[in-house]
Amino acid sequence: MEMYSQVVIGRLLFLVPSLVGWIVAVVLAAIMLKRGGARAERFLVIGASLMLLGSFLDIPTPALSMWLSVARGMTNVEAASVLSVFGLVRGCIGLAGIICLVYAFWVKFKRHESVTGRNDGEVQL
Repeated sequence: MEMYSQVVIGRLLFLVPSLVGWIVAVVLAAIMLKRGGARAERFLVIGASLMLLGSFLDIPTPALSMWLSVARGMTNVEAASVLSVFGLVRGCIGLAGIICLVYAFWVKFKRHESVTGRNDGEVQL
């Protein structure tokens, strides 16, 4: 059991900056939403929360690999198939988070463009 906890603690220490960043993003997005945010802020909260969930799911992955092969006695092929399904789910959660974040920024800047009536990135001839 000590071996698994060392792996999880090591992975947690590796992911601390990412976890702190996504926690700050969720808190700031929630504050923006509470202060009258619209659809962009909702997608920002959802996207940051999904990315935080993906980071949390990344913590036990190395210990899961060891547990499957050592404690459960699975062969490398069986353990790899279980880990690939776990990785696929984790990847889909991360992809959904990225899509929500990109959509939130796209909606926010599109709304800013329609309010100001100009597009700073486009040259008009």
